[in-house]
Amino acid sequence: MKKTYSFKQNVFKKSVISKAVVKAMVTATIMASAQASAAGFQVNVQSASALGNANAGFAANTENAAVIATNPAAAASFDKFAFSFGGAYVEPTVETTGNNAPLDPYYANFNAGFGTNYSGPSESDYDVENSVNSSTIPSVYAVIPVGSKLAIGLAGYTNYGTNTEFSDDYAAGLLGGSTKLTTFNLNPSLALKLGSKLRLGVGAQIVYGSAELERNLGDGAALGAMGGIKAYAQTGASPAEIGGAIAAKNALLSGQAAGTQAFIMEGDDIGFGWNAGILLDLNANHKIGVSYRSEVELSFEGDYSNYEGDNLTGQLDLSLPAMAELGGFHRFGNLALQYGVVWTEWSSFDGLTGVAAENNDLVLFDKAYNYEDNIRYSAGLSYYLGDKVILRAGYALDESAGDTTISIPDSERQWYTAGLTFKVSKTLSVDLAAAYIVGKETSFTETDTNTGLTYAFTNTAEAVVASAQVNLVF
Repeated sequence: MKKTYSFKQNVFKKSVISKAVVKAMVTATIMASAQASAAGFQVNVQSASALGNANAGFAANTENAAVIATNPAAAASFDKFAFSFGGAYVEPTVETTGNNAPLDPYYANFNAGFGTNYSGPSESDYDVENSVNSSTIPSVYAVIPVGSKLAIGLAGYTNYGTNTEFSDDYAAGLLGGSTKLTTFNLNPSLALKLGSKLRLGVGAQIVYGSAELERNLGDGAALGAMGGIKAYAQTGASPAEIGGAIAAKNALLSGQAAGTQAFIMEGDDIGFGWNAGILLDLNANHKIGVSYRSEVELSFEGDYSNYEGDNLTGQLDLSLPAMAELGGFHRFGNLALQYGVVWTEWSSFDGLTGVAAENNDLVLFDKAYNYEDNIRYSAGLSYYLGDKVILRAGYALDESAGDTTISIPDSERQWYTAGLTFKVSKTLSVDLAAAYIVGKETSFTETDTNTGLTYAFTNTAEAVVASAQVNLVF
C-alpha cells in the first residue's frame, strides 16, 4: 500500500518542504511555450517560413527542409540535398494581477487573539509586470536523398521550454519562484516515394529535457509563524512567554522572511517516441500532408536542497501529449492558400504525481489537472513577387488546453503573422518572419497545497516573435 504525505502539516515540516520540491519539479517539467506563445506548454516556432504563415500548411509546404519538423514524409519530395538552419527570438509579456489578499483573515484572527498589529500583503503585492523572460529557440534540418525513391531526414528543434522568474520576495513564493526548462528534439527519419504523388515517412523522437528551479517561502513564512505561536499558546504558556515567542518571530510575522529560499533543484532525462506522415504531392502547386507524433515519456529525477539543509531525490513521470496535423498548400498563379489543423491529446495529461526516487511507494505530490484535447486552426496566404521574393501572412486560433494556474497561465490565443522569403540564388534563400500573439484575459483561483491558501489572479499574456532562417539546396 502506498503511503501519502498529508499536506495538513506545518509548512516548516520536512515532509511539506519535500512535497513542495516535487511540486516545483512538476511545474518545471511541464512549463513551456514561454507561457505566452502556444496552448498548454507547447512551442510552435520551428520554422521562419512557416511562422510567416502562422504555421498554416506546415505539413505540406516543401519549399525548404524545415517541413520535416512536422511531416517526415516530405523528405521524399526533395531530389537534392537540402539544409535549413535558423532560430526564433520570443519576447513574452505575462502580466499577473492579484485579486485577493489571502492572509488578511489569518492576520485579523492572530491580532485579535494576541493584541498585535501585524498586517500582510495587499492585493497589489501579488501583481507582477512580467513573469517570463525572453528566449532564443534554435532549429536545424537536413534532407539527404538516397536514390530516386528514398530520403533521409534529420531534424533538431525545440518543442518545449520556458524561463520564468518571480522576485525572491514574491508573496506567493511557493507558486512562483524561478523556473528554467530546456528541451531539444533530435528527430531522424526515413521517407519513401510511392509512385509520382504519394510519399510516406516515419521517424524517431529523441527528446532531452533539463530543468532547474528555485522556490521561496512567500506567505508560508508568516503563516507558519502564526500557526506555531498559536500552537505554543495552547500548551499553557504564560503571556510573557507568548510575548517572547512573538518577538522572536517578528521577522516572519512581518513578512520579512518571504524571500527565504525554500529549495533549489535541477534534473534531466531523455525520452523516446516516434512520428509518421503522409504527403500527397499532387504537383508543384498542390500538396496535402497529414502527420502524427506519438507521446514521449519523460521521467525526471532531481537532487535538491532546502533551507533546512535537507536533501531528497524526487521523481516525476510525465507524458508529452500526442499530436496530429493536417496541412494543405494550393498555389493559383502568384497567390498560394495554406491551411492547417493541429489536434493535441491534452486529455492524456490528467494529473501529476511525484514520488521519492528511492521509494516509489512514497507519494510526495499528487495534483489533478482539468485538461482536454484542443485544436489549433490556421490559415495563410503567400504572394510570389516575381522569382525572388515571397510575401507571407497568416492567422491562427489556438484553443486553450485547460485550467489556468500561475505557473501555466493557459488561455485561448490568437496569432497574427507576416514574413518574406528572399531567394538569393538558385541554391540559397533567406526567410524572415514576425508574429504578434495575444492571449485572452483570464481570471482564476489557485490553492497552494503547502499552505492551504487560495489565491485569485487575473492574467494577460502576449508575445512578439522574430524568426530568421537560411535555406540551402545543392
